[in-house]
Amino acid sequence: MADIKSVLREMVIRLAKQETNAKVRPLEKKVAELRESCRLQKKLIVELQKKVSEISGNIQQDEEIFTVTHEDVEKARIFPALIVALRKRLGLSGRQFARLVGANRHTVSSWEAGKSKPQGENRVKIIALRGIGKAKAKELLERI
Repeated sequence: MADIKSVLREMVIRLAKQETNAKVRPLEKKVAELRESCRLQKKLIVELQKKVSEISGNIQQDEEIFTVTHEDVEKARIFPALIVALRKRLGLSGRQFARLVGANRHTVSSWEAGKSKPQGENRVKIIALRGIGKAKAKELLERI
């Protein structure tokens, strides 16, 4: 009787191991895939954090350039000839100037023709651009 008992016991242990392995092996593969995915995600996060720090540095520099006082904005007189002269002094095309101030080419053309006037943030940026040179303008364009 002890002999049958030990045989059955060994058989149950062997079958249990087979069943366990059949369930565990696919899970082990899945865990390995997930670990690899996590490793790649961590690598991507590090790269994105580097880009964010670069961009935030650029944004801070841009904000410094486009910082003008409320008083400057109120006092400034912007008229068509000034916009044309500023654009030419900076050596920019209408499209490039539009990119710098955050408008489209047709809007800048309209300002230069005197059909409309820059308002809000565009006005502030134009006033700020009066204080920079060609090199800084080209640098700003490259960052946009």
